[in-house]
Amino acid sequence: MMWDDDFMPDVSGFWQEPDFLLADLVSAFVNRGGMQLGITVFMKGMVITGTLVSEREYLSTMSKMFAKQARKSLLHPTPEELKATEELFDFTNLTEDDRTDRENDEDEDEDDDFDDGEVHVPTIRHMHLKDPVILQPQSSISFSQSQLPIMRIRLTAVDGWMMGKVTLDDSMGDFSLPPSEVRH
Repeated sequence: MMWDDDFMPDVSGFWQEPDFLLADLVSAFVNRGGMQLGITVFMKGMVITGTLVSEREYLSTMSKMFAKQARKSLLHPTPEELKATEELFDFTNLTEDDRTDRENDEDEDEDDDFDDGEVHVPTIRHMHLKDPVILQPQSSISFSQSQLPIMRIRLTAVDGWMMGKVTLDDSMGDFSLPPSEVRH
């Protein structure tokens, strides 16, 4: 079967790439600028709302959680052991932005003519949602009381997004129709 160029199936796979606006927003404002932003994301039929936080905050929270668990397992730890435990579980310098910056710096060192005056936004793969709430017709599910209340989401998994954290409105209260007025 011959395909007209206008109707040729696209095989580039661009649709599998993350939204560049979302990636730039996460990288520039959240990871680098330290801003926390309310966001609602749509993923595979789910609606999740929360606050975007930096990857450094996520890694710092995770580091503290692991170090706390490790300290609990030590019997009569010395100050040196406590310090070594803190250092062992310090993941805060493993951010994607920092790793990409180091790789770009190495590339620039190799190519001294590289100076196009453009701002290079690093390629990141994840965003981090603090106190995520999964919205659904039944009671919503919240993770704010968990040990690590920050969700790591692959940017390629996001189908859609909008700025702003959804607030749950219970204005309907215990609304129900009287039994005689129930409609089918």
